[in-house]
Amino acid sequence: ETVAQQHGSASALGLVGASAVGAVMLGRSGRARASAFARRAEADVEKPPPFDPAKQIGVTSPLGFSDPLNFTKVGDEEGFRKLRIAEMKHGRVAMMAAVGAIIQPVVHFPGFKDVPSGLGAVLSPPGTYGFVALFVVSGLLEVVLWKDDKNAVASIGDYGNPLQLGLGQPMGETVEMRTRELNNGRAAMFAILGIIVAELATGKNGIEQLGLNPADYSF
Repeated sequence: ETVAQQHGSASALGLVGASAVGAVMLGRSGRARASAFARRAEADVEKPPPFDPAKQIGVTSPLGFSDPLNFTKVGDEEGFRKLRIAEMKHGRVAMMAAVGAIIQPVVHFPGFKDVPSGLGAVLSPPGTYGFVALFVVSGLLEVVLWKDDKNAVASIGDYGNPLQLGLGQPMGETVEMRTRELNNGRAAMFAILGIIVAELATGKNGIEQLGLNPADYSF
């Protein structure tokens, strides 16, 4: 009976051990299946498409997306952000410069009556002083207030509309208006470059290049 009891105890221990081993194997197998399932689920989740410069605001017919020098890259949102900030600022400056090149020969602020027209206005006092003051004020506004560090690409250049006085629906924030601003800025950059080159070549200021005499319109 003692030997039989020992055999029984050994058999019971064997069954318990086998059960424990089986439970461990089943647990590992279950975890492996769960892990594989999780990996498949992650793979099945649709990842957002990479950043595409060709799908941003400013792409319009008939040219569509035009980057002949390949400055922008698919997936490089930060690089595109820097280029868009530069494009927006240069376009706005060019629009003001192109309009100013036409108005400055015929409209003079008090104290600037004797300032020459065209490029000479920047090189002759007090025009030089006005240019320096404008440069400093613009720089301070850009550094202190008009920052685009955290703006989404679609919101670059959105500093609010002070002329709206907080009334009504925000103006100029639609895709159509933003696209117009970009395109007008692009045209203005070509325009002011053409005005400057033409003046250097002919000596005529912006309004004279249109065949007009500034003296007929000055006030």
